[in-house]
Amino acid sequence: MNNKTVKKEAPEVTKKGLGTLIGKISGKGQLELEIDRLNSQVVNLELDLRTAKSQLEKKEALARQAVADRQEAEALLNQERIRTRTLSHELETVRTESEGKLKFRGIETLSPQAVLAYLSKLKSFYSPSGDLLTVYLPPDTRLSDVLSEKLLERVEEETRTLLDRLDSETGAVLFYDLHRIVCEAIALPVPITSPAWQLGNSFEVALLEEILSKDYRMLVCVLHAGESFIGFTPDARVFDTEELIRSSVKEKHSKGGFSQRRFERLREEDIAHHMDKVIEALDRVLEENRSIDFVILSGDFQLIGEIRKRLPLNLEIIEKPSDIRVEKTDGEEILRAVLSSRRYLL
Repeated sequence: MNNKTVKKEAPEVTKKGLGTLIGKISGKGQLELEIDRLNSQVVNLELDLRTAKSQLEKKEALARQAVADRQEAEALLNQERIRTRTLSHELETVRTESEGKLKFRGIETLSPQAVLAYLSKLKSFYSPSGDLLTVYLPPDTRLSDVLSEKLLERVEEETRTLLDRLDSETGAVLFYDLHRIVCEAIALPVPITSPAWQLGNSFEVALLEEILSKDYRMLVCVLHAGESFIGFTPDARVFDTEELIRSSVKEKHSKGGFSQRRFERLREEDIAHHMDKVIEALDRVLEENRSIDFVILSGDFQLIGEIRKRLPLNLEIIEKPSDIRVEKTDGEEILRAVLSSRRYLL
């Protein structure tokens, strides 16, 4: 190879080396840029991690506080539950004691004529402030079943308690002045069929008068061992049929031992014989009078139970406590007694 050739190739080698050097320098720059980018990303990730840790610590602190608050709330709730149970028990005790002391201010039996006079007096009451309350309560109906809660709160609890004690088979009518000038109830001899109430300037008496004025077809049985009465009235004014049933029934034995047991057995046989006669008379009256609105039973509790078993299931029965003694009264007095009403001063 001559000198000319060598001289000619030297510039080409120099150019290649320079290109390689520049390429290396350029690659190093890119690598440094990539390192810087990665370092920046690391820094950002560290910041994100610190932020996440800070948020986690806050959430954990909130969670711990929430647990503490919940525990405190549960403790307070338990305390309130215990306090509520204690107060409820104390209230029930006080209520039981007060109910035991609560009594009607008075109880009066009103004959049909006396009831009319009573209603006439009630109609004379007038209040311009519209605070006279009348409530019609069918059997097994409480005041809270008829009145709104707001109006019920205006009736004293003592009055509500006494009203619940009436236990009338026919229901009751309450006449109540919200200022307690008038506070009483009346139990009728016939059932109240529908609940109703009125708050106004006067008491609502018209419905009660309507109930009492109807011509009810009634069967009346006054039952006592030895003497019983059966009567039927087509208009609740006078008996159309009357029958007095008498039998010989031994008086109760006060001595003990075998003699008493034998005597009681003979007495029970006498009563059974008497009831046979009563049931025979009852069947005759039922046969002659198919249409009956009510059956009124009064007298001995056990005998009433026996008669109930013999009455048709479709008949509405009213048990009326009474001290009527058949041998001392006639049919007119018996009818007046069983059609009497009871007035309760609350």
